[in-house]
Amino acid sequence: MKKPAITEQPIHPILGDRWSSRAYDPSECVSQESLLSLMEAARWSPSCMGEQPWQF
Repeated sequence: MKKPAITEQPIHPILGDRWSSRAYDPSECVSQESLLSLMEAARWSPSCMGEQPWQF
């Protein structure tokens, strides 16, 4: 879904195109490829002071 932000000053497209889901369809299946991609992104995400408190 694309709902670009309406701003007075230009902003980077990555920020302007960001979207937070407020609802989801629980009957919709998530592909294995999408799950693996999300887990890899989480694995590489930064943490405060390099603590990396998460477990997978």
